[in-house]
Amino acid sequence: MWLLSTDRAELHHFSSPELVPGGYAILSHTWGDYEQNFQDTPKAPLQRSNSTSHEANPRNLATPKVYQSCILAERHGYRWIWNDTCCIDKTSSTELSEAINSMCRWYSFAEVCFVYMADVGSDDTLEAPDSAFRNAWWHSRGWTLQELIAPSVVIFVSRNWKTIGNKIELAHLLQDITGVPWQVLTGEEHYSSSSIAKRMSWASRRSTTRVEDEAYSLMGLFDVNMPPIYGEGRRAFQRLQQEIMRQSSDTTLFAWGGFTIHSDRVDPLEQEKIHELLNTSSQNHIYLLADSPKRFSKPWQQTLRYTPATKDPLQPYLDWQWDTNPRQFTPFGGIELPRFSFTSYGVKCRLPIIESDGLVVAVLLCDNCNHHIGLFLHPSKDSVQDPLRKKYNTGYGFRNDKYTGFARVTFLGNDLSDLRLNKKSVTASWRTIFIVDGPPPIERDVVTILYSQLHSITPAPPFRLPHWLINELALKGMELQRLEMHSKPVDGKPLHVSAVFESINAKEGIHLIFGTCAQVLGSPPSGGTLSHWALAIPRYGASWHQRGVNSESHDCSEHHIAAWPDRKRDFGDADRTVRLSFANCNLTPKHTLTVHVELRGKVYNLLVGSSHRNDTSTSMFRPSPFVLPSSIRGSAGRLEAVPERSSTSYSSCSI
Repeated sequence: MWLLSTDRAELHHFSSPELVPGGYAILSHTWGDYEQNFQDTPKAPLQRSNSTSHEANPRNLATPKVYQSCILAERHGYRWIWNDTCCIDKTSSTELSEAINSMCRWYSFAEVCFVYMADVGSDDTLEAPDSAFRNAWWHSRGWTLQELIAPSVVIFVSRNWKTIGNKIELAHLLQDITGVPWQVLTGEEHYSSSSIAKRMSWASRRSTTRVEDEAYSLMGLFDVNMPPIYGEGRRAFQRLQQEIMRQSSDTTLFAWGGFTIHSDRVDPLEQEKIHELLNTSSQNHIYLLADSPKRFSKPWQQTLRYTPATKDPLQPYLDWQWDTNPRQFTPFGGIELPRFSFTSYGVKCRLPIIESDGLVVAVLLCDNCNHHIGLFLHPSKDSVQDPLRKKYNTGYGFRNDKYTGFARVTFLGNDLSDLRLNKKSVTASWRTIFIVDGPPPIERDVVTILYSQLHSITPAPPFRLPHWLINELALKGMELQRLEMHSKPVDGKPLHVSAVFESINAKEGIHLIFGTCAQVLGSPPSGGTLSHWALAIPRYGASWHQRGVNSESHDCSEHHIAAWPDRKRDFGDADRTVRLSFANCNLTPKHTLTVHVELRGKVYNLLVGSSHRNDTSTSMFRPSPFVLPSSIRGSAGRLEAVPERSSTSYSSCSI
């Protein structure tokens, strides 16, 4: 690893953190307008001249953050400091991979970790409900989770490098902000003693600029190693979960998704209805593995524990419950631990299985301190199947007098010897089954067969939903979750297509609906026989489960685009405004309108502002999010970058 000398800010190489004489300090921070990188930082000469009085100290030419961090560490008696911006040669894929896989270890070996909070003043009242410390960028960054947990000593410093507290004395406040238990922060409990779901919940409300870093930033907290492959997208989080499963039987990994409502009896839907409910590729909850840590954001997941590990891990699980008659009864016909292996047919799982009233439920052997958790299963509709090996997807569709919906997991009561499902006692037995782990490639990506129909040239579609717009909305926290074509423009018939974008954690979303109509108001934009229409529905609270309108239910007087001034219109209210605008497509201008979306209003401004904040402060392994300004001024012999903040000045990532 490379370390900076605190007296000169020069790079020195050490083969391992254990061999650093006197130990080292480490800097944790969020990236700013310009960060000094490895190539900008001088390496220490092999032999330094004895005559150094006339030589300029390179520390004086460092950026303010590098300079001040060296001064801070030196003042605390440390000769060495590590900084992620300039101590990793990111042009070397080998060195980058080693750094990512070793990061948690490097932080844990540091004598002290200084957390620089650029948006917190030294006079901030940390405990105040709306303090700058509570709202600091650092708490929302994906990589900083392990930087908070791994080091034994963490000292927080303000924007002017004054100490404002340490991890031990602020443990309860940090638990309130981050969700990490204070016992883990003080070292009374090791983070590995928390269940997988609980550790995932700590990361669920953090963001990374690169989607792959959602996984790479968690490897240390789960003690796994895997090569980083930037460009693989959400496949990285799938790989992380697979590595976790290879070394742990902790089934809380699968405990994500919605619960059934047990106040009334619910009846399962027919298989065909279930698949109608799940007929879009974005319904990731029908698969065993989650697509993002954000799926673990529910409050009940923060208390999940793996049942076999709740007492002495060296003893068969649950023996302590049967002390009165230790061998007369055991749950599920015998004591086993869950087992998993990956095959081309799905994940081969050995789990206790319940079959009752047409329902199939896997007992996950985990609980939230009140109820044991079950995972609903339904037979897979994959076209290629082995009749001797049943294959399942997760989740099930239900109905009662009040609602029809989908549930993935359920409560089974608090007694493994008397499990309860649908308000009746049920039994389980160990079985080996196959569960589909994730969507196949054709459904894993945004560009599906359905999506491609909006991007064809021949025949030209009425609307085009551009890739850049989907990516722009995702950067603002609104990811495409569903794309449905309710009717297709075949033989002159009207089109009806809808797209749902959601911010999962914020429970905010927008529902965009586009179509064509035989009723012509004015001149159709495309010059054809059908008029284009569109509308947008903000989704939140009571409207969260509203799926939209039928193709015949739009209002021609309001929703026809030709009647809108400049083909623009706002939907929603002052808090949530969705502005739709349309322009002729460059590829097929006579037939196709290109969609553009702007989010405005108080709620969306906060959401977008939070997402942009994370974009500039999350990913450790990327260039600065801003282009280095041309105006550089010297101050006290050091370089300082003059901020030129602009949302359009992002540079592309070289990784």
